[in-house]
Amino acid sequence: MQHWRRIKSHYPIDNRWVKLRQDVCELPDGRMIDDYFVLEENDVGSVFALTPDQKLVMVEQYKHGVGKLVLELPAGFFEAQTGDPVAESRREFIEETGYDAAEYHYLGKLSQSPTRMTNYIYLYLALDAFPTGTQHLDENEAITVRLLPMDEVFAKIASGEINAVATVAGIYMGWQAVQARSGG
Repeated sequence: MQHWRRIKSHYPIDNRWVKLRQDVCELPDGRMIDDYFVLEENDVGSVFALTPDQKLVMVEQYKHGVGKLVLELPAGFFEAQTGDPVAESRREFIEETGYDAAEYHYLGKLSQSPTRMTNYIYLYLALDAFPTGTQHLDENEAITVRLLPMDEVFAKIASGEINAVATVAGIYMGWQAVQARSGG
């Protein structure tokens, strides 16, 4: 299968929050698309972290896109597109939760939305997460940390209360890694 050929691009929106690229593309059969939009964002770090008593560290915050409170794995944008994925993921985890862990183990890299977005989510496992003190939130963040037992987490996924795609995928990937480490 052949790739599309990008003929030209311009940025109708380009600011610190969002960079929207409009491409003119030629398809392999010669047809042209003159308004294909791509959202360019920095990569994201996300952490599946369990406390010593096997509670998952989650964050609850208002998400304006869906207009409601959302329960998710701690995650955030890298400060630089070329940042070290584990360092950036750990930094976001500490800032959002006030927790840390001695070790972070790479679980995988997920495409956020390959049709329209350029970025990836780097997912890490952190075991024996411990509180470090306080959160260090960005000026527009208001985050409540929730520590949930895994049976409650899976019940919230089943009920639809936890439904952010990257969070659901991260929970299943993280839990599978935990089970593999414990021989279960």
